[in-house]
Amino acid sequence: MELHVTRWKRYGHDRLYANLPDGTAVGWADVTTGDITVLRAEFRDDVIAVLTEHLQNLTGLVPPNRAPKAQARPMLPPLTPADDLAVNPPGQSLRDLLAESGPGLMERVVSRLLRRPSEWEPWRKGLAGEQRVGAELNRLGRHGWRVLHSVPLANKVDIDHLLIGPGGVFSINTKHHHKRAVWVGEDSVKVDHGKSAPYACKSRAEAKRVAFPVPVEPCSSSSVSPS
Repeated sequence: MELHVTRWKRYGHDRLYANLPDGTAVGWADVTTGDITVLRAEFRDDVIAVLTEHLQNLTGLVPPNRAPKAQARPMLPPLTPADDLAVNPPGQSLRDLLAESGPGLMERVVSRLLRRPSEWEPWRKGLAGEQRVGAELNRLGRHGWRVLHSVPLANKVDIDHLLIGPGGVFSINTKHHHKRAVWVGEDSVKVDHGKSAPYACKSRAEAKRVAFPVPVEPCSSSSVSPS
């Protein structure tokens, strides 16, 4: 494989890039340290060979006996069935919480018969709300959207729903206020004209937690025009 080497100096860096004939970078070397980074594993031997030769030709910049270090592109560990977020149904985190710490069957029956409020009632309402919203979001699948439910985060919290599709990525926080008057402002939410609830701030914080950079790599394309 014939690779073309070009030198690049920007922002305090001095590098040699190994490129395919179409211009795609498959590896680069730091002229100062002699370290070599392989961007495409299938070209590893060619990248190391051509960059090592060019580094040695730069007299005085790289010691002749310095062995360049090749670094393969970091790879994500293989996923297991337990890691698959797509299998989580809406409200999975609340369901697990109620199953582990919530009231038993007899306690629930007694509470209903005596019409006695339970401290777990808000959790059950929240579960019902997430299930209803999740069912509506799942219908967007036919339009090219993908929905993840109960996405776990650190400190035993989760994102209720993560909507991914042509319009971007949206984190959705679900609240259950059945037959209530809800007022929504830019930074606050009020239920039945009560005190402002921090729903908007919480939603923004969740969105920041799931934000992630998307790596972008150059590629070339060609088109054939009809004659």
